[in-house]
Amino acid sequence: MMNPQDTRRGWLFLSTLVIGSLWPAMSQAQDAPAISQYRRWVTGTAFSADGAKLATVGGESLLYRPGDVTLWDPKSGQQLANFAGHPTCVWCVAFSPDGALLATGGYDGTVKIWDVAAGQEKASIAAHKNWVTSVAFSPDGQTLATASDDTTVKLWKIADNTEIGPLAGHAGGVFRVAFSPDGQTIATSSSDKTVRLWNVADRTEKAKLEGHSDLVRGLAFTRDGSKLASAGADRKILIWDLNALPANKVLEGHKDWIVDLSFAPDGRLASAGHDQTVRLWDIASGQTTSVLENYTSAVWAVAFSPDGTALATGSQRDSIKVWEFGAPRERFPAPVTENPQAANK
Repeated sequence: MMNPQDTRRGWLFLSTLVIGSLWPAMSQAQDAPAISQYRRWVTGTAFSADGAKLATVGGESLLYRPGDVTLWDPKSGQQLANFAGHPTCVWCVAFSPDGALLATGGYDGTVKIWDVAAGQEKASIAAHKNWVTSVAFSPDGQTLATASDDTTVKLWKIADNTEIGPLAGHAGGVFRVAFSPDGQTIATSSSDKTVRLWNVADRTEKAKLEGHSDLVRGLAFTRDGSKLASAGADRKILIWDLNALPANKVLEGHKDWIVDLSFAPDGRLASAGHDQTVRLWDIASGQTTSVLENYTSAVWAVAFSPDGTALATGSQRDSIKVWEFGAPRERFPAPVTENPQAANK
């Protein structure tokens, strides 16, 4: 059970989202908007392994209205599909390594598996007792990891959607789960101020990484698996050398919570924050190389394309932005909504 401090922080985290919106429901087919016309909350982003598809998730209110799961062509900006089925806001999304499946997690504790080619729901799993904050496929595509504010992390067998077992140990809500590139290790981040490493084979804890002074949200492995980045409410990014624990490097620059991280193939790190910025980092020097500031609300999600030439971000007022490198410049800016009830900063 979460302690009162964690519960209070959870409600602070949600406070910017619990506001109704007058945006119309997203239409299908010929009336579907392009990225530049999209006006919904976007809380999660993910590219397919071939870079041909961008998935975004979100909604228009925390409760009572269906959540969004949308596929886009990141080069043309056109909508490819819209999957209906989540009864509440959708928080997280991940493609399977082969791009055939999409996993999404909702505020109601449900995880859904989608058949991308068919455009249909393949499975719905009552996975957690509280909102699902993160989903991740193993590199071989056979296992799905899910994390929740209910303090649990669970592993699921994709072949029949049965639970393999939990990763037990966190004392607070778990915000991110990530597989190492070799599939042998899982990393998790939590409101208990720790990052934990788990052995996938027997689901035992390998290490507890301590260094953050507040809840930890963002989490990402480098593409070679040698380093792990973590970030959170203390406004710091810690870079962990997994071959020389517990040594780490601290990256500072954000002025508010850091909520998501993504590594490019060349080692560049992108971070998204409540300070309405996305920062790009050279982790070797620990220096910021670019600050993307054209946002009018907190940025919730960030994802590099597999080839590192594009960066997709999700937020409330600005919905989806796709940045092109190396300028960087916006490929698809999303107009700011004029509805004052749509979101708060």
